[in-house]
Amino acid sequence: AERAHGDTVALRSAYRRHPRVPAASNRSRPSPTLPRSEGGLMLPFSYLIRNLLRRRVRTLVTILGIAATTLLVIAMTAFAEGMREAAGGNVRHDSVYLLGTSAEVDLVRSVVPRGSAEVAAASVDGVLEVDGVRAASVELHIATRNGTQIGLLRGVTPAAYLAHPNVTVVAGREPRSPYEIMIGALAAARMGLSAEDTALGKTLELERRDFTIVGHFAAPGTVYEAELWGRLADVMLVTKREDVSCVVLRLEDPDRLGEVRLFADRRPDLEIDAVPEPELMRELASSLTPIAALARWMAVMAVIAGAFACANTMFAAVLARTRELATLRSLGYSPTAVAVGLVQESVLVAFLGGSIGALIALGIGSVSLRYPMGALLLEADLTSRAIGLGAALLSGLLGGIVPAIRAVRLPLVEAIGGRA
Repeated sequence: AERAHGDTVALRSAYRRHPRVPAASNRSRPSPTLPRSEGGLMLPFSYLIRNLLRRRVRTLVTILGIAATTLLVIAMTAFAEGMREAAGGNVRHDSVYLLGTSAEVDLVRSVVPRGSAEVAAASVDGVLEVDGVRAASVELHIATRNGTQIGLLRGVTPAAYLAHPNVTVVAGREPRSPYEIMIGALAAARMGLSAEDTALGKTLELERRDFTIVGHFAAPGTVYEAELWGRLADVMLVTKREDVSCVVLRLEDPDRLGEVRLFADRRPDLEIDAVPEPELMRELASSLTPIAALARWMAVMAVIAGAFACANTMFAAVLARTRELATLRSLGYSPTAVAVGLVQESVLVAFLGGSIGALIALGIGSVSLRYPMGALLLEADLTSRAIGLGAALLSGLLGGIVPAIRAVRLPLVEAIGGRA
């Protein structure tokens, strides 16, 4: 009896707010203007807000869940984009690598006798010259250890700074004296070192030898930033190597690549192959493609998880408000209007959670992250934040549709009677 009395009071109150037929004494007054849709009256936005506030704990938990989902989507998007840029974001078409014939486009596994490398560096036509110095860098690439951490060490000659114009010294200087190294912007993250450990003047033990850190360098959009650079003679000495990994050439004109390949073909005694940098980076990118694809699939799974969270919240709301929703339909709100209102509630919750997640990502900023072949910078830029917010809204939309359909498909008589 008390429940029936409460339902009657609710109906009378709603009827007073939105009368379908004006009373006889009020016929001279204009009927109130209400928002309408093709299917009838639209639920007021204030009604949707009030419903969310009625279940504060459940709404708050859902918002936090959507925020976590948004953060995951942003992180996975930034991770995939960072790997793409690290593998080929700043490729130079005028750079050519002379690798050993058995290298299979792998700098670490490439082996070229030092004498052959020096002959090639001095003999190839079409190489850029600056003040009489050829942009032909003889280099040794090795994987080294500092304790349990693995780093990438590159031995270079002064010509390396002509062959790699993307490299810029941002602090200190390049190595000039024995057992000095220069550290890339992401090398500390690659080796699990703190900023204090890689400060200028500090020493770093590599290959059982202490190297003094004399400079920091940056090379945005390249794999160089995860490396340590030292003098070629020092790196060969501590690693007991008599050969090198490659020769890097910077050409006067990218169209002269054919001359370099012709030189490599005519000198089989040098046992070298000419590989342009874009081709080398494509090979690296192909090895990273499965990892980037996995990151994108994780983002998709996060969207699905967010949709289930919103659906769970809206199903609970529908079950708790069966009579209320039926009352709205009996007052003239069409099933479409009720369903749209429920979807709007779900999307609103998702929007709040997505906004919080995007703001948290913006507050965290850039994060250095290492992966087996190097390191990259996770940056929550505008694109990744927009994708994260869009994924949150999609979760809310998908999570609200099914409960909304479930609510309006109940027969009106059964819904008023409270049978869900």
